[in-house]
Order: sequence, then structure tokens, then C-alpha cells
Amino acid sequence: MTTETFEAARISLTGDRKNNQDRSLILSHLGTTLVALADGLGGHPRGEVAAQLFTDICESLFRREPKPLHDPEQFMMQCIHKAHHAIIRFGDRQTPPVSPRTTAVMAILQADTVSWVHVGDSRLYLMRKGRVLAQTRDHSQVQYIRPSTSAGSKTRSSITRCLGGLDKPPNVTAARPRALNPGDTLMLCSDGLWGQVPQDQLVKALSQDANFSDAVYELTEDAAHRGYPRSDNVTTVAIRWHPTQQSKINGEPNKQSEHDVDSAVRHLRDVLQRPSS
Repeated sequence: MTTETFEAARISLTGDRKNNQDRSLILSHLGTTLVALADGLGGHPRGEVAAQLFTDICESLFRREPKPLHDPEQFMMQCIHKAHHAIIRFGDRQTPPVSPRTTAVMAILQADTVSWVHVGDSRLYLMRKGRVLAQTRDHSQVQYIRPSTSAGSKTRSSITRCLGGLDKPPNVTAARPRALNPGDTLMLCSDGLWGQVPQDQLVKALSQDANFSDAVYELTEDAAHRGYPRSDNVTTVAIRWHPTQQSKINGEPNKQSEHDVDSAVRHLRDVLQRPSS
């Protein structure tokens, strides 16, 4: 009998925004664990619905598949493509039509290995012994803005890939499987976290021997405080690998109950039965 061997925590804060467009997910069954995070794009309507559709589709497909997954990368690509087309269909069915969009990052842990895929600027970090062993590279570009005053130029990032928007699914970046060592930490987060907390402080916070869930919570709260009074949504999902311990998952689901999100979830049953052409 396979035993999951990790402790995990997740937290999502609204920050100073009117609503939370981030969504996250941790699921584990028979030695296979799925971790996912999405950040709905605020410049487009129904970003929270796009993020919700992504995590709901990940959950639905994960619960269907036999474990362990035969091909984790193929499974994650299927989730990405299904979610993209579901978001497009949802937007087309609104009156008037809208174009919801979201970032997406997800990982599969099984057989002491981890693999991941991502689209957009939500990040994944793999940490070992107080340093970053691997991380995703953002699908974004930096624009320089010259203000009307003499204060100097400012920078602004724009997403170059996302789920939703265009009919064709985006190019997805996939990482080769990595072996996990005892004590390794995997963290997925929205830009509300990594955009506020310097990387060295981020790594230090999750490398200490303090209570893991408390460390994740304090790190996320710190990011929200740093961004005040214009803090973005801040979401963190983290796993610490412990081959000799039973799995332990902490955190709040933080699913919103708005009418449009509920409608999107009901819409999933129809979408999942359709081919992702």
C-alpha cells in the first residue's frame, strides 16, 4: 500500500482588491498528488471564473484517472487544453460575449518525483537545503512607461500566454521530472506573492524548521502587507516532502460563492463530455 509522504498548506488572501480571482487545489490519492494554482486576469471580465474552471477541470479529471498516472505530463496537458476550451465556451455563452483569462501552473508528485507545466506568470519553485533548485520562467514581457513627471521611467509586465482569449490553446512549458529528496519544498504562488517578497526571504521563510503551515501563512500575509494599500490577491500552495511521515494537508479552500462561479461549475458537466478540438 502506497503512503503519501508530505505535509502541505495553502492560503489565499484577497488583499486590497474587491474580490479574489485566485484559485488553488491540492488532491492526493494512492501515492499520486496534484497541486494546481490559477490567477484570473484582472484586466478581463470573469477572471475568477476562468481560474475556477481550470481548478475544477483538474479535479474532475484527476478523480477519474487510475493511479498512479501512466503519463503525468500528458495528463497535465489534457487539463490545460480542456480548461482552455471550457473558458472559451463559457465566455461565448455570455450576453454579450466576454473573454475570461487566467494563468495556470500545476504539478504532479508520484514515485518520489515531481513534474510540472505552466502558462503565464504564476510560479512554481522547487527548494532544497535553503536554495532554489528549479523554478518556472514567466510568460510575460516588461514594458517601460515614461511618466509625465520627472520621476523616471516605470516598468509594467504583461502576460504573453494564458488560458482563454484566443481559440487556439497556448504553448505550454513543461518541465522534465525531478527526483524529490527528503525535506524538499515545492511552492506554487500567484504574482501577489513573488512580486512582493524578495526570493531570498521567500526561500528562508520556507526553509526553517518552524511549523510548516504557519510559515506558509505568515509568508502570504507578509506579501499582502507589503503591497498595502494596493495589494493584489495573494495565494500560496506549498508541499514539504517527508518520506517517513503520513500526509498532512492544511489550509482553507477559499472558494467564492458568487453566482457566476456557481454557473461556471455547473457548466463543467457539459464541457467535460465534449472533445477538446
